[in-house]
Amino acid sequence: MLELDYKVLKKIYHSSKYLKVGDLAKILRFPHSTIGSCIKRLEENGYVIYERYKPVFLSKEGEGLAAELTRHARLLELLLHNELGLTPKDAHNESEKFYLLFSCNTINRICAKYSHPKMCPCGEEILNSSECFCEKKN
Repeated sequence: MLELDYKVLKKIYHSSKYLKVGDLAKILRFPHSTIGSCIKRLEENGYVIYERYKPVFLSKEGEGLAAELTRHARLLELLLHNELGLTPKDAHNESEKFYLLFSCNTINRICAKYSHPKMCPCGEEILNSSECFCEKKN
């Protein structure tokens, strides 16, 4: 999967409204055709449910992966805040840049290091590892 695929999954997961391909293109600032190709890839891999001209929905598998990606980013945010002293906002912004680079094993070690925290520095909930998609797959 491409980095854009992960961004699209997270955007759909965190959106409070139903998003169509055009909405995602505007929000993420990519051409409609690029997002359309991304949605097609995600659909072929079973992560989204899509019909032309209708909103894009996450499948159960897509929802699990998006939740996992969010958990990874929030735990990295916590690490950056606690270990490097970044502000919550800066830690959040930085974690969004590289959360894809870490394995579930490393993320779970960060989680354990901080005694399985419930909240990240920006105030968002962190799922515990028993709810983590990668734990369910193993």
